[in-house]
Amino acid sequence: MRYLLLGVLYIVVYLALGQALSGHAVARILVANTLLLLLAASICAVVLRRRREWEGTQRLFWDAFALGLALWCVGNVGFTIETLASHGSWVQWHTMFSLCGGIGPTVALLAFPHRGVRKSSAAGLAIDLLSYAMLMGFIYAYFIMVPTVVPGGGASPQTTLLALVQAQRLILFVGLALAFWFGWNTEWRNTYARLGTGAAIGFFLRLATSDAISTGRYHEGSVYDLAWIVPYLCYLWAAIEAPRSSPDVEAAAQRSGWPSAFISALPVLLTPIIGFSLLRLQPIGNPGDAVRLLLTALATVAGLGLLTLRLSAQSGELQRADARLRLLAAATEQTAELILITRADGAFEHANEACAQALGYARDELTRMTLPDLLERGFERTIDQIGRDVRQKGIWRGTLVHRRKDGSTFPVSSTVVALRNREQLVTHFVGVQRDITEELRLRDQLVHSERLSAVGELIAGVAHEINNPLQTIIGSVELLLETNRGSDQQADLELVRREATRAGQIVRNLLSFVRRSTPDRVEADLNQIARSMAELRGHHLEQRDIHLRLELHDGPLPILVNREEIQQVVLNLVLNSEHAIGERPGNIVLRTGAFGRAHTLDVVDDGPGVSVELRGRIFEPFFTTREVGQGTGLGLSIALGIATAHGGRLELCSDTVPDSTLPSPTSNLQSGACFRLTLPAHAARATAAAPPTPAPSVPATGSKGRRRALIVDDEPPIRMLLSRLLQRREYEVTEAASYAEVKALAPGLSFDVVLCDVRLGDGNGGDCLRLLRSSQPDVARRFVFITGDAAGVAEMGGGAEDLPVLAKPFTKADLDRVLDGIEVGV
Repeated sequence: MRYLLLGVLYIVVYLALGQALSGHAVARILVANTLLLLLAASICAVVLRRRREWEGTQRLFWDAFALGLALWCVGNVGFTIETLASHGSWVQWHTMFSLCGGIGPTVALLAFPHRGVRKSSAAGLAIDLLSYAMLMGFIYAYFIMVPTVVPGGGASPQTTLLALVQAQRLILFVGLALAFWFGWNTEWRNTYARLGTGAAIGFFLRLATSDAISTGRYHEGSVYDLAWIVPYLCYLWAAIEAPRSSPDVEAAAQRSGWPSAFISALPVLLTPIIGFSLLRLQPIGNPGDAVRLLLTALATVAGLGLLTLRLSAQSGELQRADARLRLLAAATEQTAELILITRADGAFEHANEACAQALGYARDELTRMTLPDLLERGFERTIDQIGRDVRQKGIWRGTLVHRRKDGSTFPVSSTVVALRNREQLVTHFVGVQRDITEELRLRDQLVHSERLSAVGELIAGVAHEINNPLQTIIGSVELLLETNRGSDQQADLELVRREATRAGQIVRNLLSFVRRSTPDRVEADLNQIARSMAELRGHHLEQRDIHLRLELHDGPLPILVNREEIQQVVLNLVLNSEHAIGERPGNIVLRTGAFGRAHTLDVVDDGPGVSVELRGRIFEPFFTTREVGQGTGLGLSIALGIATAHGGRLELCSDTVPDSTLPSPTSNLQSGACFRLTLPAHAARATAAAPPTPAPSVPATGSKGRRRALIVDDEPPIRMLLSRLLQRREYEVTEAASYAEVKALAPGLSFDVVLCDVRLGDGNGGDCLRLLRSSQPDVARRFVFITGDAAGVAEMGGGAEDLPVLAKPFTKADLDRVLDGIEVGV
């Protein structure tokens, strides 16, 4: 609406000034032609200002438009000068410049800006535009300019000029109407509509203006000038509102083929046809015909030169397109992504090498198939949904399941886009896919690990809470056994203690599963660990017809280890062998040996062995040969970590047990697998541990010469139990239920023994240790942690990990052993 009001205002001002200056011919001519000049120059200025917003053929379109109007301005200035000087006719030197106001917009349509930027085609199209502009200039010169130099030769030049101008305007109007039709679904539709509106109105107004010119009724500043004003106002509106160029996908050889070559060659063909044929049909006599002959020859030669230049540009364009295609083809073939291109009906057009290998088909086989043939059954509706989404939204993303030639399936993450023709109809679908089998497996394993971690935390909390009542039960039963030795209840009490101890071991096993880095290590016999594992799994293996045999070293194999962790390693290896054997009968051998300063334990089976391809990956986290849901792939990696933490190693050895019951060994391990656990040997104690004896006498620190002990635990039953046990060893016991109570007791007392729980309601055992050190610097030599989870000691730091730990549930013998060590150290 704003542009309409400004246009009406311009017309009103123009006509008003023309009417006001009707009695002053010179002033009227100057004002009218100046206003027309400013209007055309405004179009050129807008195009020049916005030129950077357009690219490729869209910039070429507006350049041709503005150049034509710029030349019209030159012709308008010339017409004004000639009119003021001698009132010359319309057919003068300036006529050819004025005609460019129609030639420029007409040839500009050949740029087809609605088809996109098409930078690579811009140079060739510029030559085409120049060829057609030259053809139109030749026609005007042939029919108008030449007859002016031959008076009386043929029809009146002015009459011919008016007819040709009207024909040119008709061609422009028809061309814009066709452009509007073909560009209906593009953002250039409104631009074509504005230009076409101006051309249509100008065509009909020009009929009246041409009649006025031919009858001598025309004068500047009159209503007849609307034949220029209205089109130019619409052109200005279109230039201001024209859409910016947006990046588009260059189509290969968009202008290739015979139609493009014919369009480029058409001006060269028409020039001699028009020029030479009319010399015979409408001769005007010499020297006019001679000038026409020369003009035709020059125009033909110039056209041939432009055509040669156009073919050269087109050849370069095709070479660039070919290089681009080769580049894209190389990138497509080298990428690991699966790229499929199908026609709109679903038939295959192209598949890269990665796609063909993943699907298991040769490319010529794929060309005879459709997309549904390669998808798992049940995805038919998904294919329809893909087509709808791509047509409506331009893209589809989702997950599909492909079926290989051998019938197996695999999931892919897929992105599908459409390729459209000039009419915006979908011709092809391009799918870029990625095999996500491994990602889904890792995700499932991660979810499974997170679940195990959550279960582990739950187990740790429950085990900690169970340890306290178990400790009370075991301690109380042992006190009852001391006071009821030889009674009828002794057997029952022994049973209660044995079962409670068993429950305590179950809790320890659960904690060893959760806390794989338990810091405490004790002397153990590798042979005994092997025997324990044989007892644990032997019955289950016999039920599966798998024979487990021990081949142990003759003497003991002492090692300093966390017994639960090493048992976990051996268990993982045995379970690995069970899986390798499968459902058939088989054999597993646990073999121990001593090699210098190292002790070894081999787990050998007669399963299929480990192939050469997998030997380098078996210790990788999450790597497994089991089916999905049957394993996490963490067993061997955890076992390797435990062995390394103990200063040892875990490896796949290349030999098997030389026994007649097992297959003969082969170099490629096809007769079975052998995993070897190697641990540093530990020097055994020179003498066996002496039986518990009464504590030696030490200097008394409490009343009446008794030793003083501090018990810190927030569980009253635990404090009461420890107090009774220590009192039987002649300790004077002080109890504290929290860190605050220890803080109140610490300044005035020193202790020979401190038994402190790791976890307290208002602190922890480490806080108590640091507090007592302030008043008794050597208290660490007499400090013992009590805990149901030994891993909590290492977390406190500050040297706490080096102090003795009494793990709940403990027995009286465990307490005596710890106290004996403290008292001997004192």
